[in-house]
Formats: sequence, structure tokens, C-alpha cells
Amino acid sequence: MKRAAILLGLALPFLTPALAAERETQALATSQGVIGSTLPALSFTGVDGKQLTLSELRGRPLLLTLIYTGCADVCPAVVETLVPAAAAGEEALGKDSFDVAVIGFDTRNDMPSRMQSFARDHGVEDGNWHFLSGDAKTLDALTAAVGFSYFSTAGGFDHTAQVTVIDHEGRIYRQIYGSTFEVPQIVEPLKELVFGRR
Repeated sequence: MKRAAILLGLALPFLTPALAAERETQALATSQGVIGSTLPALSFTGVDGKQLTLSELRGRPLLLTLIYTGCADVCPAVVETLVPAAAAGEEALGKDSFDVAVIGFDTRNDMPSRMQSFARDHGVEDGNWHFLSGDAKTLDALTAAVGFSYFSTAGGFDHTAQVTVIDHEGRIYRQIYGSTFEVPQIVEPLKELVFGRR
């Protein structure tokens, strides 16, 4: 698979081609390097204003992606692609077989009200989805834990387009890349985790 297809969010137009390629290679290595590690018990705020700790989501698989609500292309595409993939997963495995967490990494702007609007605007209504906000320290810990890279730009952020698949014990099982992906890329790892066929 070509690098551009893997790290679609890291266009990095302000860098020389060589430096952009180096950043993309480093971002991919960082993302792959966390596979097998366990997520820390970080606490976030849901759209209802209540606190939710990642450890509360253990017991079944979790799909986790980081977005920023001011994004006009990559982040909406990731979530809009994840909606039918998650629906297919629920159809194959059962409605309560896994959770989805969408976490805003732009801590200055991704407040619960903005996350709620983002969810509504991009067609998410399911109760197994959690749209979450956190402070800068918590997001720093989360981005390091899931191997998520992002860079501030004049128009927002360049970042890895990534869905992290986490097992029922909170361990990172797989990374899925790109702003769009095929349904089996989400459903198959969920089946492996639910049925114990790693």
C-alpha cells in the first residue's frame, strides 16, 4: 500500500518532499510501535458532561479515532466511513459487542457541545458511540498511547488518519489507516477479537 493511502491526513504541504516523507515514515512507525500496549485509564468528558474513563470501556472491543471538529475533510470522512462499518459490525456480532470512541484532540475547541454537533452532523446516533473531550495533558497521554501524530498548520492540523482497534482488556490490537476504508477492515478485526481468532 502506498504511503499516501496510509497516512492521508499527513499531507504536510509546507514541508519539502523529503522532510514530508520522513515525517510520514516516522508517524507510521510511531503508530505501529504501540501495538500490544495497554491504554492508560484516562478520563474524558462526554457530550452529556459526564466523565468517562477508558477503563470503563473494557470488557469488549473498542474502536478509537481522534478527530478535530474544525476539520473539513479527513475527520468527517473517517467518521462517515466508520458509521456503516460499525453498523455492519453490529449486524454481524450483535449490537452491544463493541464500542466506538471519537475523541477531539484540539483541546481549545473540541468541547462537548462541538463534539455533539460533529456527531449529529455526520450521522451518528448509536448509543455505543462515545464522543469525548479532554484537557491538553490527557490528550498528550492518549496520543502517545495510541501512536497518533499531528502537527499544527495555518489552517488547522495535519494528522494521521487512523482508527485504533483495542481488545477487551484495553490492549491495542491493530491500526487501520486512511480517511476511507472498506467495511471488512473494521469488521474482521472485531470478529477476531469477539470470537478469539487472533
